[in-house]
Amino acid sequence: MSFRKALLASLALSVISSAAFAQRAKPRGPASPRPAAAAPAAGVNLTAQDMALVVDGLGFPPEVRSRLAADAEERKAFARDVRQMLALAEEAKAAGYAARPGLKLQLELSRSFVLAQTYFKSREQGGANSPDEVAPPAEVEAFFKEPATPAQFEAFLEDYRVNGPNKGKPLTDEQRAELRQHYGRVMLGKRRAVAAGLDRQRRTQLVVMLQQARLLAGAYSKEIGAKFKAEEAEVDAYVAAHPQYDTKPQRAKSEDILRRARAGENFEALANEFTEDPSGKGTGGDLGWFGRGQMVKPFEEAAFTLKAGEVGGVVETQFGFHVIKVEERRAAGEGEQVRARHILIRYNPALRPGRGAPASPREQARAAVEEEKRHRVFDEIANRQRVFVAEDFELGAPGAVTSSAAGDKQLKPGAQPPAPPAGRGTTPRPAPTKPKTGAARPGRGR
Repeated sequence: MSFRKALLASLALSVISSAAFAQRAKPRGPASPRPAAAAPAAGVNLTAQDMALVVDGLGFPPEVRSRLAADAEERKAFARDVRQMLALAEEAKAAGYAARPGLKLQLELSRSFVLAQTYFKSREQGGANSPDEVAPPAEVEAFFKEPATPAQFEAFLEDYRVNGPNKGKPLTDEQRAELRQHYGRVMLGKRRAVAAGLDRQRRTQLVVMLQQARLLAGAYSKEIGAKFKAEEAEVDAYVAAHPQYDTKPQRAKSEDILRRARAGENFEALANEFTEDPSGKGTGGDLGWFGRGQMVKPFEEAAFTLKAGEVGGVVETQFGFHVIKVEERRAAGEGEQVRARHILIRYNPALRPGRGAPASPREQARAAVEEEKRHRVFDEIANRQRVFVAEDFELGAPGAVTSSAAGDKQLKPGAQPPAPPAGRGTTPRPAPTKPKTGAARPGRGR
C-alpha cells in the first residue's frame, strides 16, 4: 500500500465487531495535493491544533503516523486532501444531498458509530474487557423493546443489504442476528457517549465531521465525474507540452524493425538484438505456446489473426510496441494455441510507472489531465465554500494531543473510529482500471 493511500484509511467503512470494539477497514486513497487557499472569514476552518487532533483521532498505523510526523510536505498534502473533501461535502450540503433519505440515514449512522466507538474506547481504558461489559445483553434487549427501535433497525438492515457486502442479496438469519447485536450495542454506546459529554470533545466532533464529509463528498463526486473527462485535444496538448509522453520515436523504431523482418531478415536475430523484453534476449523473443486469455487483449487479437510463419504489424499495449511473429498454430481442446515470438520496444524510460496497473504514456497523460481538472474544480469549490485547513501543524507522540478548551481527553493510541457498515462514498478519486495483465513478461497476463 502506498503512503498516500494510507493517509485517509480511517475514513473507510467498517462494522463494529462482536469480538472486539471495532473492526478495521481497508484504506482508500486520497486525492493528490494542490495549493490551499488563504484562511476565510467564515465557512469551515480547521486550525493547526484541529489537524493534530484529526491525526490523533483517526488512529493511523504507527508507520504512517511516524512518516506524517516527520515530513512537513506529507502533512501539507494530507491537509489539502482533507480540505478538498470538506469542500465537496459543503457543496453537497448546499445542493441538498444531506436531505436525501438514503444518505441522511448514512450520515446519522456515521455519527452514531463514531460516538459509540469513542465511548467503547473510554470504557476499554477504564478496564472493560468485552463488549458485554459496555453494553450488557439485557440492556440491548431492552433497547429493542422501545417503540421506535424496530423501524429504525429495519431501515438500517435495508441499507446494509443494498450497500453492504451482500450487494442487494437478502440477509441470512445469521447475518440479521449478528447485525442486531452490533446495532444495539452501537446505539447504546452512542447514548452513553452523549450522556458522558463525549460528543462535545473537539476530537470527536472532528472525526464525525470527516466521516460525514466522506459520505457527502463521495456521493457528490460521482455525479460531477463527467466534468473531469479529458477530451482528445486536451490529451494531445498535454503530450505536446510533456515530450516524455510522446511515443512517436518508439513507434518509428518498431516500424523500422518490422520493415526489416518483412524484408527477410532473421526474426530471431532481430529479437536478440532489439527486444527490450528481458526474457526475450537470447531466446529470439520466444513466448512459447499460449491460448486465448493468457495475453493482454491487443496482443492476443493480433497473434491469433496471423498465419504460421507470418509477421504482423506493430501492436501497442500498455507495455510498449510489439512486433509479433507466429511460428505455429495447433488445436488445444475446444480452442486453439499459437507459438509466437515478439520484439518489444518499451516506452520512454524517463516515464516512471505508477504503483498501479501498467498504462500507456497516452493513458498516463489522460489521467494527468483529468487529475488536473479534478483538482482545479475541487479547489474552486473549496474557495467558494470558504474551507480552510491548516497545513502547518505539528504532531506529538501518539495519543498525546489534548484540547482542554474543547473538553477533549486522551484516547488510546491506535483507536480507529468506526463508520456505517454499508457505504456510499469514498474519498473522491476514481479507482484505477484493472487490466488483464501484470506478469513480468510483457504482454503475458496472469
